[in-house]
Amino acid sequence: MTSTTKQPASSPRLSLIDFVTMAVTFFALGVTLQVLLIEAGTSSTRAFVASVVIFSATSEFAYLAVRNGGGSDWAAIVAGWVVATRFGILAVSLVPRLPKGLPLRVLAALNAFDPNVAMAVQQENPKAVEREFWRTTSAMMIGWFLGIAVGTLLGNVIGDTSRIGLDAVFPAALLAIIGNILRSRDGFVAGVAGGLICLGLLPIAPAGLPIILSVFGVGVALLVGRLVPSQTRLP
Repeated sequence: MTSTTKQPASSPRLSLIDFVTMAVTFFALGVTLQVLLIEAGTSSTRAFVASVVIFSATSEFAYLAVRNGGGSDWAAIVAGWVVATRFGILAVSLVPRLPKGLPLRVLAALNAFDPNVAMAVQQENPKAVEREFWRTTSAMMIGWFLGIAVGTLLGNVIGDTSRIGLDAVFPAALLAIIGNILRSRDGFVAGVAGGLICLGLLPIAPAGLPIILSVFGVGVALLVGRLVPSQTRLP
C-alpha cells in the first residue's frame, strides 16, 4: 500500500542568484537614498556617514519624507525611529533561534533586518539559522555599501530625482516590506487604522506628526484582537 504521508518541505536556502538579486536590490536602494539626501541639501560627507551608521534605508527615507514635507528635524528623526522600531521586534524573534553565545547574538541583533530575519527564521536548526542569516546579511551589506558609495559620487550629477522616478522608491520599498503583513488580520487592522490616523491629522497637525502618531494603529489592532476572535489570514 502506497503511503500518502506528505514529506516536510525543505527550508529555503539563499542561492547564488538570490544572493546577487539581494545585493543588486540594496545597491539600488543605496544609490537612490544618497542621491535624494544630497539633492535635499545634505553634504556628500554627511550623507555617506549617516548611511553607514544608520544602515536603514526605510528610516532615512522616512526622515526625508518628513523634512521634504516641511517638518522639523526632530519630527523627521522621530518618524525615522518609528519606522525602525520593527527591527527590535525582528531581533527578538531571531535571537532565540541562534546558537548560544552572547557576542554572536548581540551582533546578529544589531544586524536584524527584514530579509535576513525572514530567511533565518524559516530554518530548522540553529546552525542553519546562523548560516542563512549571515549569508543574506552579506548580500545586503555588499549591495548597500557599494550603493551608497556610488550614490555619493553621483549625487551632484543626476539632478532632479523626480524626473527619473527615484522619488517613488521609498513608498515602493515600504509596501514591499509590509505587503505580506497586511494579509494578516492584525496587520491589516493596524495598517488601516494607522493610515486613517495619518490622513485625519494631515490637515491640522504639523508636518511629520501624522506619520509619528500613526503608530497608534498598532494599539487599535491589539484592541480589536482582544475583542474579536482572530483569523490567521485574510482571503
